[in-house]
Amino acid sequence: MIISLAAILTLSIKTQAQFYDGFTGTGNIGGTCSDATCNNNGWYTHSNSKPATIDILSGSLNYTGLAASTGNRVYISGNTLELTRDVNAAVTGLTTVAYYSALIKVIDTTNLSATGFDYFMSLGATAGQSLTSMFARLGIKSSNNKTNFRFGLLNNSGGTAYTEYATDLVFGTTYLVVVKFDMTSKAASLWVNPSTLGGAEPSGSITNTSSTTAPAAIASVVIRNGYNSTNLGGTPKAEIDEIRVGATFATVTPAFAGINSISKANISVYPNPAKDMLFVRNAEGVNRIEICNIIGTKAISQKLDSNGQIEVANLKKGIYFISLYSDNEIITTIKFIKE
Repeated sequence: MIISLAAILTLSIKTQAQFYDGFTGTGNIGGTCSDATCNNNGWYTHSNSKPATIDILSGSLNYTGLAASTGNRVYISGNTLELTRDVNAAVTGLTTVAYYSALIKVIDTTNLSATGFDYFMSLGATAGQSLTSMFARLGIKSSNNKTNFRFGLLNNSGGTAYTEYATDLVFGTTYLVVVKFDMTSKAASLWVNPSTLGGAEPSGSITNTSSTTAPAAIASVVIRNGYNSTNLGGTPKAEIDEIRVGATFATVTPAFAGINSISKANISVYPNPAKDMLFVRNAEGVNRIEICNIIGTKAISQKLDSNGQIEVANLKKGIYFISLYSDNEIITTIKFIKE
């Protein structure tokens, strides 16, 4: 069997994390039973009261700069008539720090509370058909009079309150979400569209330490499709893809590995913050750039001239991300502030 270089690169990327699911199967995850007794496509149902399913939809979610997506995506309905089904997939070897990441596209405001967060992803202390302790809970609620939504984070069910990621996010947009849980400090951290991929933790996270308990190890990653009568809301109507679990930030945010071996170690942008002009330093091999705002909307897309100069005077003040390309292959993404 002949395997292309691109396929080898993709394969090596996928195996860096302890767990990866791009949902290459069909049908559903967790099965179709009306109780916690079934499994399908590597996921177990651990809580259910109605025979709804978490379906696999054709096609992938994608995120610029992340390793190329494979397979399909899954769909949680946010429909109260179909709730609940909670599923988990087993992971191993995580006894100190655990990270998970996913591409998430929230479709609309269906089922979202305006007053409190409800979690729809987490890590579990056990795996299989019996799971009750969930950590590093990724929550969601509507915001801005249901025009937008916000993510929140709770380190454990015993915590007193979610920490809010204080940015209004846009329905129908795919976000890369990364969550960390430190079993020593009992702290959970959250990044949304992190400024760098495939390396050390970047800045820009929020942290929650409201609970003082932690498991001896992380044994599963969880998707929850449920309702909270207290908040009169629950889990979102959303698509989820490219789930990874690992021991480092780098393993759950693998950058796209182009065939061209261009070093990104010395590439930088300046001044940062920028006012009128932005310059890319040590950009040999870079021939195109894209600049997006914090919610992923593209603001600038152009060729990079020999001076590495980009006019940013017309950008509104705020946080932006510049992605540097060699032909169609992304080299790196860097965060900068526009004054």
